[in-house]
Amino acid sequence: MPLRGPLRRGDALNPGLRRAALLCLLAGAWLPAAAGRKAGPPPPRPPAPTRILHPQALAPFLEALARLETARGRTVRILQFGDSHTAADYWTGRIRQRLQARFGDGGPGCILPARPWRGYPHEGVGILAGQAWAAQCLRSSECDGWVGLTGASLAPVPGETFVLKAAFGEFRVQLLGPGGAAVGASLTPADPVFPADPPAPAPVPLRSSDSIQEGKCLEIFAQAVPDGAGPRRLALTLPEGSRLLGVDLLSGAPGVIYDELGVNGAELLDLDRWNPRLRRALLARVHPDLIVLAYGTNDMGLGAPARATYQTDVRGLLLALKDESGAPILVVGPLDRLGRKRRPRAALKAGAAWVDQALKEASAQAGCAFWDARQAMGGYGSMLKWRRAGLAQKDLVHLNGAGYQRLGDQMADALLEALARRLH
Repeated sequence: MPLRGPLRRGDALNPGLRRAALLCLLAGAWLPAAAGRKAGPPPPRPPAPTRILHPQALAPFLEALARLETARGRTVRILQFGDSHTAADYWTGRIRQRLQARFGDGGPGCILPARPWRGYPHEGVGILAGQAWAAQCLRSSECDGWVGLTGASLAPVPGETFVLKAAFGEFRVQLLGPGGAAVGASLTPADPVFPADPPAPAPVPLRSSDSIQEGKCLEIFAQAVPDGAGPRRLALTLPEGSRLLGVDLLSGAPGVIYDELGVNGAELLDLDRWNPRLRRALLARVHPDLIVLAYGTNDMGLGAPARATYQTDVRGLLLALKDESGAPILVVGPLDRLGRKRRPRAALKAGAAWVDQALKEASAQAGCAFWDARQAMGGYGSMLKWRRAGLAQKDLVHLNGAGYQRLGDQMADALLEALARRLH
């Protein structure tokens, strides 16, 4: 019998209608929850940890890390040179976070002020003024090789002051000029409650001066901050006619410094375009404990003549860098790369194979360690899986922030696993 009017308390409900009403209530409660749980494809299953090949080549670096952890000795410094994967500082930033959390924070490290190219971030460092200074880098056809550790140099604009914001306890200005130059600096709180005119720049003491060739000297100006490490603004005035190679920001305390030294579009052998005398002098001044070379993505497109000598040329570069720095070297193979168009993928697959093999063999011949980034991602074709999981960009060449952080965790795990094996 159909119901007439609203159901009142105490009215009997037909058993069939009671069941229907109950099903409606359950469906109403379940459907929104089910919609909320709907998600995209699951992230790729992490492959088995990828170990570093020839870890014995890293013995001096691993022993320095061990001493730092047990005795809080001197700062341990790692320089990672690379292409755009390095330049974004997501990958290197994650490794920096991991190592500094365990071994201590040695500071932000070496940066190039201003914007030498589009998209030049550095974790924990803000550029507040001086971004329009003219820059040249190793990828530029006009580059003459007179660049800093970052692969670039800047020509200061007369009358302009460069300002950065970061946490540090000591800064070092790396300058290339005729010698006898003067650098001025002023320090203020990072975020003053009552902004005021900055103090007049005071001279920074000269720490060292190396004659590179006639009319060109590498000069390092250094100054410790009396109240120790903390967030502050640094304003620099530089002499006209000089080149700024970098500003080194240190905490002043023992710990790890992990430098991001990537250049967009870079190839490994671009490092041979760097003036060798200046390169040797800079490496001697920062005294790295480890050099990481993370290239290969752009090397895949090299022509036949360059491929014929690539392995030999890479071996020669590795031996030169070991000699100039006195540091062990970890070569990192290229990330997986597919590209958006299907037609070039066969060529990319072949290019990746020969680059990866050439880097592995050159590393072994030069007594360097090797870490296979593509294998860590899951092998050939894994870039597509990372993209579907929201960890890579649409170009199927680059990762996004979350993807680089995952890769950073994998590489940090590999370094710490090598340390654990060394200690036991």
